[in-house]
Amino acid sequence: MADYRERLARDLDRWIAARLVPAENRAAILESVAEPRRLDAATALAIVGGLLAGAAVIAFVAANWSEIPRLARFTLVLAAFLGAAGGAAWASGRGRPVLSQVLLCVAAMVFAAAIGLTGQIFDIAGDAKAALRGAGLAAALLALAGGAPWVGVVALVFTGLGDLSGSGRGDDGQIWPGWLVVAAPLAAATALAGRSSALAHAAGIGAFVAVFTLQGFVAGRTEVVFLSAAAVLGAGAAVARALRPRGQAPAGVLYGWLAWGGLACFGLARFGDGLSGVGHSAAWMALSVAVIVLGRHDRHAPVTAAGVVGLIAAGASLLHDLGVDLMLAAGVFGLGSLVALAVAFALRRRRTS
Repeated sequence: MADYRERLARDLDRWIAARLVPAENRAAILESVAEPRRLDAATALAIVGGLLAGAAVIAFVAANWSEIPRLARFTLVLAAFLGAAGGAAWASGRGRPVLSQVLLCVAAMVFAAAIGLTGQIFDIAGDAKAALRGAGLAAALLALAGGAPWVGVVALVFTGLGDLSGSGRGDDGQIWPGWLVVAAPLAAATALAGRSSALAHAAGIGAFVAVFTLQGFVAGRTEVVFLSAAAVLGAGAAVARALRPRGQAPAGVLYGWLAWGGLACFGLARFGDGLSGVGHSAAWMALSVAVIVLGRHDRHAPVTAAGVVGLIAAGASLLHDLGVDLMLAAGVFGLGSLVALAVAFALRRRRTS
């Protein structure tokens, strides 16, 4: 929303100069566009302090776990969870959304710790993957119940840790995709609906991590996995790009992360058995150039940066495919950097003049 307000202010100045909008209406138009609250340094430090306090309580209880009677352990874990969740409900009712979200995050952390600690209480053997995914599912339910996107970030973290732990095999011995394959798109949709940039960041990263949980499911077809993922992430980036003009700040965040993920997956496809060589490197370079042009057109720095990094990586890959030695490659990159700096200097000088 902040990006939309800034663009609207620039457009209004241009429209006023062209006498399309009366100058006296500028302030009223800008005031009609709500600007979300920005977190200041004090609030950010308070959030970090609250989360660290929750982690400290969990660590303290775990450190003294053997000295606490069994019934008292269970009561303590339950009380900590209910206390954090109840405090979040109280803060939400008092109009303190930041405090409410912090307490819900602490409740999600306590629940995650409670899964393992409760297993110790009753001597229940458990699976780390199932425990982490269960904690992620519980955090997701807390996020939906409390309307707290920050807790959704915690849910994605636990779900991702669960996906990456263990072998990924089910009870039937079959390797299945990770939960992030479903959780990341749902988180992205929730971020757009709730206008949460924090959740959009987590969803964008989670979508890329989810690709690596598919490799065991489609064994021996690395290039198929990464090319398909590049296509899906690219389509997601296109959707997010289309939503940006509507003032959706989370859409801009997703646009950047999905562009990075799609371009990276296209590059990683070369490590498969059926896709490598000059053709792939040339296509990678062309795609990177297209991403740079698109990022510059949209004035989106993360997308432009993704294209630049992709172009450098694709160039290195092409030189490797052509059998160029390291000294010649260094010369080529050095010459390219000088040309880029010269063009940038000329453009800057022309703009200044």
